[in-house]
Amino acid sequence: MSIEETDKCRAVANAALELIAEQGFHGTPISQIAKHAGVGVGSIFRYFADKDELIHAIHARLEEKLHLALTAEIGGDLANRELFIQLVQALVRHLVGNPLVFKFLEQYLNSPYGIEKMREKFLEDADACLCSDREKPFFNLLSAGRGKTIKDLPVAMIHSLAFGPVIFLVRDILAGFVELNDDLLLQFGESGWDSIKI
Repeated sequence: MSIEETDKCRAVANAALELIAEQGFHGTPISQIAKHAGVGVGSIFRYFADKDELIHAIHARLEEKLHLALTAEIGGDLANRELFIQLVQALVRHLVGNPLVFKFLEQYLNSPYGIEKMREKFLEDADACLCSDREKPFFNLLSAGRGKTIKDLPVAMIHSLAFGPVIFLVRDILAGFVELNDDLLLQFGESGWDSIKI
């Protein structure tokens, strides 16, 4: 189920995002989400069958916003190297600018919720699901470029090389260990490309 555009539903989703980002999935009961949102517990169940459905709906909304943030920054006809660097820069900026989103997504993707989704992505036939560059820019770049401009490694390994450093960098920025500027972010994107290019 998607998040409906009603004030109560948005309040529930925002409260759940805030609480889960800070306390985790298991540390955030529905009653606490309702209290934080200023609604009754019954209101939550008007929009979502259960807590799992709420969590999946929040994830879907955050992925959609992330997708929009990434595709808004993609330049015109770019070579794979430049496209990768632009996408990494946009991804880091978005996650650093939205720390609750980063915390939620990190938990989601490292939980049974997200592991199943990641497994599905890695098992997809890349040739069968290539979309327009704007629909799945990272997926298309990393899948279509394998063996051509990108190392011919299993998809999961390419993703680890491409996104593992992003996760650690965002964590370090949010913890105050790194103060990022445009030059450092460019160098970071270039280094990421160097790790996956042939």
